[in-house]
Amino acid sequence: MKNMRIPLLVAWGTAIIGIILGSFFDLSISQAIASPTNGFALTASAILPTIGFGGVAVMGGGFIAFIVKGNYKTYLKVLFGILAAGCLALAVIYPAGEYFGINGFYGAAPKWVGYFIVILPEAALMVGGYFLFKDFKNENMWIVFVIIAVILAAALLGAVTGLKDIMHRPRYRLISVEENVAFHNWWEPCKNYKDLMEAYGIDKDNFKSYPSGHTAEVSILFVVVTFFPLANEKLKKYQLPAFICAGALVLLVAIARVLAAAHYLSDVSWGAFIMLTLTIIANEVVMRVKALQLKEE
Repeated sequence: MKNMRIPLLVAWGTAIIGIILGSFFDLSISQAIASPTNGFALTASAILPTIGFGGVAVMGGGFIAFIVKGNYKTYLKVLFGILAAGCLALAVIYPAGEYFGINGFYGAAPKWVGYFIVILPEAALMVGGYFLFKDFKNENMWIVFVIIAVILAAALLGAVTGLKDIMHRPRYRLISVEENVAFHNWWEPCKNYKDLMEAYGIDKDNFKSYPSGHTAEVSILFVVVTFFPLANEKLKKYQLPAFICAGALVLLVAIARVLAAAHYLSDVSWGAFIMLTLTIIANEVVMRVKALQLKEE
């Protein structure tokens, strides 16, 4: 809570610097380093969303712990069961498509094969979430979990998806091979994207550069690391190291997405910025709600 202000602001400031630099150097950076066939970038792009959504799977395990170990009314336990199933479903469905979809190893295997790759690790993380939260001390932790879910929905389904559908920024992998599609800055909507798609047979996904969904998905780790220690005081000693590890993974996926020619520097910076902004706001609100805090023993 208060101890997370500085780490969150440092990460937030880093994202802002990336947005500023990208505003001037997006195209030149991508021209220098980006390639849609970069094997490292494609591998990281496929795998890292599974780790990001692992935070959602862990939260699902927490809901199971509330059912088994908590003293809650029946209707709440039913709700927890529904939410646990929803967490696992989201943790599998969203990252599964990245492995052999258009942003991964496209065509190497049927897209549905990704589900078999993802389901075991996400189920294992859900089991791990149960053991992580089985000794929870905060009876209102389920409310914190709901707040986390609202943050993720607002960021991924609201801001990221909404901006993609408004701006339709062409990806670098498109403009590097299609001379009829011009480079657009992140603040410049591509208003004629439908005409370009029809005229040159371009897939709609190539007009979804801004902001980066992959970076926002891995930034889920920032959210869960910030709020999970409200369940048990023992988790706080792992909070800062976990936050640093989360930052390293977000940086890795951001670099990978630029290298893969799927996003520009400003795109990946915006993906992290959106998630961090909502987390900072929620953190300031939650720390002021006494009912959501751990009771002093």
